[in-house]
Parts: sequence; C-alpha cells; structure tokens
Amino acid sequence: MCGCNSSFGQSETNRHVFSPEHGSNSSFKRKAKVAWIPIHKLKQDVSTYWNSSFHMLERFLEQQEAVCASLLDRKIRKGVNDIHTLSESDITAAEDMVKLLRPVRTATTIMCEEKQPTLSVIAPLRVKLLVHYLITEEDSALLGEMKETMSRELSQRYQDVQQVLHMASALDARFKTLPFLSEEEKEAAFQSITYEASELWDQKDDTLTNVEENIPPPSSADQTDDEPDLEPTPETSQAQEQEYFPAPKKSKAFQDLFGDTFGNADPRQKTSRDLVHAEVAKYKDTDPLTLEGNVLEWWKTHQTEFPLLANLAKTYLCIPGTSVPSERVFSNAGDVVRSERSVLSAEHVDQLVFLKKNLPKDTGGHI
Repeated sequence: MCGCNSSFGQSETNRHVFSPEHGSNSSFKRKAKVAWIPIHKLKQDVSTYWNSSFHMLERFLEQQEAVCASLLDRKIRKGVNDIHTLSESDITAAEDMVKLLRPVRTATTIMCEEKQPTLSVIAPLRVKLLVHYLITEEDSALLGEMKETMSRELSQRYQDVQQVLHMASALDARFKTLPFLSEEEKEAAFQSITYEASELWDQKDDTLTNVEENIPPPSSADQTDDEPDLEPTPETSQAQEQEYFPAPKKSKAFQDLFGDTFGNADPRQKTSRDLVHAEVAKYKDTDPLTLEGNVLEWWKTHQTEFPLLANLAKTYLCIPGTSVPSERVFSNAGDVVRSERSVLSAEHVDQLVFLKKNLPKDTGGHI
C-alpha cells in the first residue's frame, strides 16, 4: 500500500502549495486556462467527510496537467523546500484508486437519500460492491490488494441482520424479485414476511378489540333534558321488533333446490396467515417498480390492494439505512439555535427544526 500512501501524502502537500495563503492561485488558474482545463480548486482529504479521499484524487487527476505546469514555475518554487511531484507509478496508483472508489462514492450518495427508503437498498448494493471487488487478471498488485481488503471487510458486515435486510428488499417494489439472492434465500425472506405480517395484523386486531371493550356504555347522564324518558307502549315495541327482527321469508324454494349442493361450503373463515399468503402471491405477480419510481408512493397507491403487506412495509421501510438523516437534523438545529436566538423555548426549537426540514424549498421562507 506504499503507492497509495505516497499518492495521498504528495497530493496533500501540493494542495497546500496551491492554497490561497501561498499566493499561487493566479499561476494555477493561468496554467489551467492555457491547457483548456476547467478551472476548479483542488480538494483536501478530511477524515470526517465521506468520499473526501476520492474527491481529492479525482480533482487532482483532472487538474494534473495544470498542477505539474505550475510546480515548474520559479515563483512558486521560490522559498519552498517541500514540493514533491508524483511519479508515473504514483499517478497510476491514483488512477486505480479512483476507479476502485467511484462505485463506493455512488453507493454512499444513494444511502444518503432521504426521500426514498434506504434500508432496502443495502442488500442489493452490498452484492454489487462485492462483484465490483472481484480480482481480475488486469488488476495491478496494488489494486488487487485493495480489492481483497475491501471485499473481506464488506463480507463481514451485516451478518447478524441479513434476514431483516432481505425482507426490506422484498418489500421494496423495485427489488421484490430479489435477483441477487438464491432461491432458498428468496423463499426464506417471503416466509418471514408472511409470518410477521400476519402477527402484526393479529396484534392490530387485538388492540382494536381491547379499545372497543374499554369504551364505557352511554350513561343516563348523557341524555339531555330535552329528551324525555318515554315508556314503551305495545305499539312502539311491536314496531321495534319488526325493525330489528324482520320476519323470515315464506318462500324457501331456492334453498330447497340448491341447498344440498351449494349450502355445504366450508364455513371456516380465512385466517390472517391465509390472507397474507394470497397477498404475497399476488404481490409477486405484479410488475416491479422502475428504479426511478417512488417506493412510498407505490405503497400508498397499492395499500388497499395489499393491506397486510402495506402494514408491514411501513414498519420496515421507515428504518434509515444510515445515520445521515439524523445528523442533518442536528446540523439544522445548529442553524436555528444561534446566540441571537438563545431564548427560544424547547418547544419552539422543535417546531422550527421540523419546519426547516419539511417545508418545500420553493416556499421562499426562511426559518
């Protein structure tokens, strides 16, 4: 990994040389303009920022010609003793690293999404990255070593929550065919979905039943003074009896004719497990959602068609795949609570952070 460390260290040094404090920006811009290179600032690797190493190397390779030309300028080299230029092997190592890290940059960008579920993306994304890390004959020794290390590290992740990730992917209409899993893993994922959806539905029914049982009956105090108590008369009693207990029809010809053939159907009501089985079979047969589609909107449209699965989808798809959304909320709170607004109550801070996070960007308001 010495080539990797050399590329990082010398890129950091050159970035310092081209900093505004050093006064070489004007020379760098002139060299980039002469070479017909887009004028972009060099970037620096920051340990707390995702993809910063990738962005630093990618920007350096983009501006490589301007950087090398500027380093030959006497005005820049005057009074500076720690200027280093990258060798051909260093440039090759940097190019290999950018090639290796580009899918990782794309993956982290996807996982930072807030308008789409991210938990369901982890399983297919992990498989894609592991395929990308397969060593080929064309790989250099450095690239092969990096692939081996990254593949080993990624293979050890998510072992204890694999089934949860598979279920989340199955409930995502974009990945519901689960092409990245074996047939046994697919069957296990949908069996777990069937079990948990039926259990969740039964719990919901039990909760509604308990609520209904705990509702007290209306008392006599609920009656207003304008409603006098009337003693039931024989006429009113007979009318109520006719209203709530209609007399049976005299003609039973239809029952007599077909009762022995069609009247002995299985009276057993379908359980929640049976209903979920039917929904899962129908869900599998529906066309998958395109990758550009909105999963939450899809479930909103199909929740009447798959009520039990939609109930379980709400449970799984609301789980964020990373801590990025919560960290952004803390950053928003830092923007809201400043020294000039230190007397805000906790309740008002919560409301302002909520509005800042959820108001449409085109409202034109400032929180």
